[in-house]
Amino acid sequence: MKRVDAVWSIARKELSDRLRNQWIWTVSLLVLAATLAIAFLGAAPVGVVGAHGGGAILASIMNLAVYLVPLLALVMGAGAIIDEKRRGLLDLILAYPISSSEYFLGTFLGYALALAIALVASFVPTGVVLSMTTGINVFQYSLLLVLILGLGTSFLALSFLISILSRDPARGIASSVLVWIFAVLVFDLGLVGLLVGFGGQIPAPAFGAMMLLNPTDVFRLIAFTWVGSASSPLGLATVSPPFPAVVLVSAMTAWAIVPLWLSHRLFQKRLALDRLI
Repeated sequence: MKRVDAVWSIARKELSDRLRNQWIWTVSLLVLAATLAIAFLGAAPVGVVGAHGGGAILASIMNLAVYLVPLLALVMGAGAIIDEKRRGLLDLILAYPISSSEYFLGTFLGYALALAIALVASFVPTGVVLSMTTGINVFQYSLLLVLILGLGTSFLALSFLISILSRDPARGIASSVLVWIFAVLVFDLGLVGLLVGFGGQIPAPAFGAMMLLNPTDVFRLIAFTWVGSASSPLGLATVSPPFPAVVLVSAMTAWAIVPLWLSHRLFQKRLALDRLI
């Protein structure tokens, strides 16, 4: 019970710090403005010109989330832990009866809660507007929001690993932007290049397996599978072979757990050697 209390104390402290940060609310408002623009103008801003149906709008919001949510999560966690070490707060916190693992888990939990609050504050108002104006399927929109939260958590876990590896908040932000560019833009372009280079002869299972190597594509695959209204012709996920639900969920879960586990191990190792920064 004491361990849970320690983790929650750290989480509340990080949550409070993150929610006082004006940057996260500025980005949240930008996401809200973009989603509301889609709600009022239809799917045209994301490439489906003249489509105003609920399905096309859901597909547009899904693709908007692919671009904005990873960037928000990556930049948000770019200085996690390392910033507190530079300011001397980490040494002070660990002087209390709190283990390094409890501190790490509590920090991630606080960041994840802050990210979830920001995303809910961005997407829920849009869902309310859409339910009143376009008659979208509320259940499917709610499911899409859950998937968006999962996408954000995966990239937040990646941001913690980037932060520990970078050892500096500025380098962490720069590295996070590069990871975002690769995951959101370069990876799919590379897959398109492979398709063109091999004349479309890549076996469907192999192509699908390659898509599982990118959390944004895993998110699209799950959305296209579970949110039927979002199955508009947008993205490479539409040409991927179908996967069992357990495979897709396991892949998304792995994209959250594996980077977090790696960053935790690296954090403990460098903390023991006093080489965090």
